[in-house]
Amino acid sequence: MANKYNDSQNQLTKESIFTALMFLMEQKNFKDISITEITSKAGVSRMAFYRNYNFKEDIIITYIDELLMNYSNEILNRGKEDLYENMRLYFSYFREHEKLISNLIRSDLINMLLEKCIEFLHALSKSVNCNKDYPEEKQKFWIEYMAGGLFNVLIRWTKDGMKQSDEDMAKIVTEFIND
Repeated sequence: MANKYNDSQNQLTKESIFTALMFLMEQKNFKDISITEITSKAGVSRMAFYRNYNFKEDIIITYIDELLMNYSNEILNRGKEDLYENMRLYFSYFREHEKLISNLIRSDLINMLLEKCIEFLHALSKSVNCNKDYPEEKQKFWIEYMAGGLFNVLIRWTKDGMKQSDEDMAKIVTEFIND
């Protein structure tokens, strides 16, 4: 029971730290934000910060990892492969995190997301059948190509204010992939 409580408290601490960082990133550049500012805004101690992270970049990396893991689990748990639906979920997940993406763009840290998306697609490709039946060497390049394309579409969509619906974006990207 105590372990469950500690996990819950630790998750709350992480959420508070992430929320504080997002708020501060709206006010100033990431490189100008101190650990003290983050912990003060989050209402947690520096010790709580260092129990969870080594550097402030770790806050973002951990959050992106969790976001992509949740997305991956949703894809894998559905049991059927549907490119349109996977793309709709992709845009839906990132719409919910528009503030993160905008803050990363503004702070010139958006490549953190690209690197994690590439890692994610490589890992996901081991669990999901690709509609492209390429040899392993060629498959690696296909994944890099797809990650870069999806990433750039996501960034353009975010910069343009995410005006198109998730469904419209899924349709556009699915058409690109299937052509």
